[in-house]
Amino acid sequence: MGARLRIFLTREQDKTLLQLRTAEVPQKVKDRAEIIRLNAHGWYVEKIAAHFNLTQQTVREVLHSWKNKGLEGLWELPGRGGKSKWQEEDIIFLEECLKNEPRTYNSLQLAQKLERDRSIKLSPDRLRRVLKKGVNWKRARKSHKGKQNPIARANKQADLDMLELSAASGEIDLKYLDESGFCVWSEPGYTYYFKGEQKRLEQTQRRGRRLSIIGFLQPLISFVYGLVIGAVSRKSYIEMMEIEATEAQRTGRIRVIVQDNGSIHRCKEVQKLWSKWENMGLYIFFLPAYCSEMNPIELEWQHLKKDELRGQTFDDELDLAYAVIDGVKARGEKSNYSTRRIKFDSSRSG
Repeated sequence: MGARLRIFLTREQDKTLLQLRTAEVPQKVKDRAEIIRLNAHGWYVEKIAAHFNLTQQTVREVLHSWKNKGLEGLWELPGRGGKSKWQEEDIIFLEECLKNEPRTYNSLQLAQKLERDRSIKLSPDRLRRVLKKGVNWKRARKSHKGKQNPIARANKQADLDMLELSAASGEIDLKYLDESGFCVWSEPGYTYYFKGEQKRLEQTQRRGRRLSIIGFLQPLISFVYGLVIGAVSRKSYIEMMEIEATEAQRTGRIRVIVQDNGSIHRCKEVQKLWSKWENMGLYIFFLPAYCSEMNPIELEWQHLKKDELRGQTFDDELDLAYAVIDGVKARGEKSNYSTRRIKFDSSRSG
């Protein structure tokens, strides 16, 4: 066994250490001074450690520090300082970035931005908890609002408001037209599953062709639609419009179709039919460019894909078509409107 670790103090050193008991210094400094005095007065390391409830190694480090540095060894070396604490303005900064920057962020990217731009270090997990009060993790949407003509939009919105008022009073029938598409393979989404396991959705051997839908929504009244494999052609569009024109002529009520400026809606073959349809009582109201949010049928497509079809894979186009038909029916029951599917004339559609 080696020699005991022992400190020897002069009278002046002992007096200086004793005075630290009442000095304005950190408590750790006072404890270290007392450890040195006790050792100088004959206390062994084991007894001092038990007295201060410290490890023996800690006591030895204090004694060695005194031997090597003297009084200076009682104080800790200046560290890097505490980590900066986040303030409310830091979170406001992140919220402004989320609102104004033309990109998306996950929690890791936000944590990196906060550290880079404001020198505030938060873990992604901690940041998620901080943001949870006012910010949710959700899917972003594509938008063309930056391309809109605000004057044209305002003028069209005023006209559309008048049409909706006329429809509400029963003077006209107002319908909203649009097309959308579906695929046999859908992107996997979030799902509940067992801990430590990941659910896998097996894809079919082939991706299959796109299934398209063209629909006419009359809110709270009806939804008339047709399904085609591939894109909706001008012939399918004309067939649907002919049905609407015939019904307008039969009922004797003016019918207005709200639609965007898609190529099949304005092709030369269609333009030749505008006067015919107007004579039958069917009129077209074109929305301004890049203003799809003005068409409420867009929300029906979103709900159909997000709620009725989300997270499913289908064996083939027929299986997908049946799912879309069931989904449209479910949407009609939820939104309180009737649904009717038009079967296209295969000799005319292309």
